Amino acid sequence: MNSKFLKKLSILSAILISSSTLIGAFPKSDNNSYIFKKNKDVIILDSDLKTPLPNKFRDATLLNISGSAQFTKDQVEPLKKAINKPNICIVDLRQESHGLLNDLAISYHNFYKLVNNGFDSVETTEKEISELNKIKINSQVNIFHKNGKLYKCVEAESVCTEENAVIDCGMQYKRYAVRDGGVPTPETVDDFVNFIKNKPDDLHLHFHCHAGEGRTTTFMVLYQIMNNQNNLTLDQILSYQYNIGGVVLTNDGYRLDFLESFYEYIQENKASNYDTPYSQWVVKDIKC
Repeated sequence: MNSKFLKKLSILSAILISSSTLIGAFPKSDNNSYIFKKNKDVIILDSDLKTPLPNKFRDATLLNISGSAQFTKDQVEPLKKAINKPNICIVDLRQESHGLLNDLAISYHNFYKLVNNGFDSVETTEKEISELNKIKINSQVNIFHKNGKLYKCVEAESVCTEENAVIDCGMQYKRYAVRDGGVPTPETVDDFVNFIKNKPDDLHLHFHCHAGEGRTTTFMVLYQIMNNQNNLTLDQILSYQYNIGGVVLTNDGYRLDFLESFYEYIQENKASNYDTPYSQWVVKDIKC
């Protein structure tokens, strides 16, 4: 199991690196005004919702966790009120740089390569802050849809990181940079396991990615595997997360292999309080 998963991880990484410049078509807006350069990241719209809560919001009350899609600045306070816990940490799972511009949630996108591909959480955060600092107040900002069509040009009245908006609202913030459509690296898993095993019992975790689907459901599953008081099987945990509003994860063989590997790791290492990091455990059966 471990060697099988690691082999798939290596193959997928090689494919992503070799094909990164081929990702996406050559997009234009309907009036052909915008032609995007291969080395140019553009700002795209994540959300302009006016609803109190972000899409895909769900609350797993018994586990003291919740999840959703990306939220706007105006949704931060209503999200806190909906969770209604005194101690909340927002767990941001996005590797792509993103932020909050006026009443919009935005992110950075390149039509030819994966933005921040291979970056860890620290590198992702540094790149994100650098990008958002380039947006000057009162400047005009073009925002696009992911298909390349212009959404609108807005005047920047306010811009901030998600972390600042969350902290200003009295919540905590944690970042795990995970590629869209992917799974966390073994080192990211190590960080997550250490965080969960050392967190206060009353700390409510709210997980989110862009759409509140793949990465969010995956991490809510990881959390439940680590807090599996009823000794549920992986299939039962996956079904539970789907039933409360997550997505099916079993149709992605690579992701399923990872979840099976993590479930096995927790079963083997919980008695020792995970003295062996996942990144070491997952390669223990590899032979030269």
